[in-house]
Amino acid sequence: MSKLKCKRPRLDIKQSSKDEKQGKNIFDLPTEILEKIIGYVNIWHHNRIRNTSKRFRDIDDLFVRHEFEKSLTKEIAIDPNSYASAILRSIRQATEVYVNSGFESVFCGCILPMLRNSYKNPFCPKVNLVSKFLIHFYNMVEDKIGDPMSQVSRILYTLTLMRFFKSFDRCFVISSVTLPLHWRVVIELEGPWLGMLWNSKQRTPGEFSRNHLLVILTEMLIANITGKAFKRVCECPSELYVFGNDTSIGKRIPRTSFTFTVHGSKKICTLFQSCLELDGQQFMWPTKWPKDQFTVNLDITCKEATKWGCSKLLHLEFSPFARLSQSEEDMQCETYDTHSILYENCP
Repeated sequence: MSKLKCKRPRLDIKQSSKDEKQGKNIFDLPTEILEKIIGYVNIWHHNRIRNTSKRFRDIDDLFVRHEFEKSLTKEIAIDPNSYASAILRSIRQATEVYVNSGFESVFCGCILPMLRNSYKNPFCPKVNLVSKFLIHFYNMVEDKIGDPMSQVSRILYTLTLMRFFKSFDRCFVISSVTLPLHWRVVIELEGPWLGMLWNSKQRTPGEFSRNHLLVILTEMLIANITGKAFKRVCECPSELYVFGNDTSIGKRIPRTSFTFTVHGSKKICTLFQSCLELDGQQFMWPTKWPKDQFTVNLDITCKEATKWGCSKLLHLEFSPFARLSQSEEDMQCETYDTHSILYENCP
């Protein structure tokens, strides 16, 4: 009888080792584990992690947000009026609308340089670092959106302003009038004050940045939370602001009025009104922003600012036509100045 020859199955060592290598791939680990691993990495190397892949950037975002919220909760529990608590609360207030609207990764990426500059106590930076962070953050958001005068940009900005006032201790809604395609509300702050000391008539439309107002409100909120009095002059590219916080008690306390006039559909007016009147947990963030066009006029009046030579009224307009109207205004000023010079030089 012929013997049958059977081949023994060989163990594929190469394939086995390949599978082992694939099984140890760090990308296969759960998100929770990777977040803990990233937590052990020095803060100076987080940019490298973020540039590795989109998943690593998302995980790093989770870590940064988690650490920020943990520090915020801790500081508020220790002393809600401390400097550390005021800094964290003000940063959250200035960025909350944008973070909840899909710009969380921008927030985490922009805050990393500030964390590195204050690595001993990462979430307790100085005020000047907070201001630089906010300017960088707002500019990055506008770059992502593409147009600072776009519908989404103006909605996010107006919502941020509305929610800012709710954080001040002595904030009062003086009046609120709702009409068809129109909503007008007057908000008064007691203690904080501001005014524009100077603005350039020859500025180009791109030079004006409404984001400086948010930065000023952030500094005022920090002082308001800590109960500190201060006065400061802020020099911007085309404007010069003077602002501060007064801790006086009684009739002498400065009052600043913010009058918002919203022209738009009922859907737009209801969105802004609910943002101002409802608490943070009650306010429902829309899944899609309204596409109805609108304009917002903001008039800021403050008697305290007039003592510094500021005009009694500061008018700002947030509309898709603000850039055009500003340009036309500058052209009119230039024409008037030219005619004046010609008239004075005539014999």
